[in-house]
Amino acid sequence: MHEDRTGREPRSALANLGVFLAVLPFNVLPAGYALLAVGIGGWAATKNGEEPTVPVWEIAGSGSVLVAVAVGLAWGRFRAAAVAQVGLTAVLMTWLLSAYH
Repeated sequence: MHEDRTGREPRSALANLGVFLAVLPFNVLPAGYALLAVGIGGWAATKNGEEPTVPVWEIAGSGSVLVAVAVGLAWGRFRAAAVAQVGLTAVLMTWLLSAYH
């Protein structure tokens, strides 16, 4: 394997996949919170006949928790798992914000 600048070898693909799948259930908590904030806020605004507003702090907070997990994975040399984590976070945040066009 190739060593990085610190002299440590990156983890194998199987280890990256295992760690990513192990962390995935914990990602449901911040992602679910953001999904609930968007859904409940939009439902309440529609129910009251108002224009829904973007729950910026909820989406930014849950996104930053997910990115912090990715930074921890990268620091632990699970770079492929970190890239997948950031990719899924970007897709989730884009999907959540697409409701507010």
